[in-house]
Amino acid sequence: MGEHSGQKKKILIAAVVIAVVLAFVLVVGVHISSSRALNAQIAELQRLTDALRANNMEQAGQIEDLANRDAEQDKELAAMSKSLTTKTDELEAMQEQEAARYIPNIFPLRGNSSLVQDVEIPDEEEEEEPDDEEEEIGEPEETEEEQMRLVIPKDAPSAKFMTAAESRAIATADGTVSKVSGDAHKGYQIVLDHGNGYITVYEGFGLALVNENDTVGRGSVLLYFVDEINTFTYWMRYEENWMDPLETIDING
Repeated sequence: MGEHSGQKKKILIAAVVIAVVLAFVLVVGVHISSSRALNAQIAELQRLTDALRANNMEQAGQIEDLANRDAEQDKELAAMSKSLTTKTDELEAMQEQEAARYIPNIFPLRGNSSLVQDVEIPDEEEEEEPDDEEEEIGEPEETEEEQMRLVIPKDAPSAKFMTAAESRAIATADGTVSKVSGDAHKGYQIVLDHGNGYITVYEGFGLALVNENDTVGRGSVLLYFVDEINTFTYWMRYEENWMDPLETIDING
């Protein structure tokens, strides 16, 4: 009886030992399996981390390239802006120079001349005495030549000169000849339209060297004086206002 009870006890102990061993093996197996899975996850995470780091480095390089490109573009834009400003300044200077060509401000004569402002210049021809037998009726009609002349107010300021032979009246700015009236005996009137509100008028006894609608440049000869002593008058008008030409021209030539 006692021997039989001892065998049962041994069997029970063996069963417990086997159960413990099996449990241990199971736990170790689970642990190993879990470790492998964890290691695999760690490896995957490391791979993802490396990939992310590489991607970040690539993006950082692209950002640096973009920053360098932006810096280069900024330099190019700055250079273009500076060039554009220079071109604009040059264009404005050219436009100012071009506009200045049409402003009458140079001396209107070349050759020997003298200003005779406020000096009464007598007419070359004496006025004929009226015939007592002929009765004057009404105002005398203007000739066609007089109608062609530009009407200048008597109080319009002017510059009057006496000129010597071979002196020349010149255009004081670029413009177009709008009127040529008169002749060498009655004196010529030449009107220039400068296209910017200015007109200038040149009157004197001499030879007219231009025709209506001619385009002339600053300094172009308009009248050539032949006689030893000649009279010449110069007017200037801006819009509707007659201006004193002595305020704008260089009277010293």
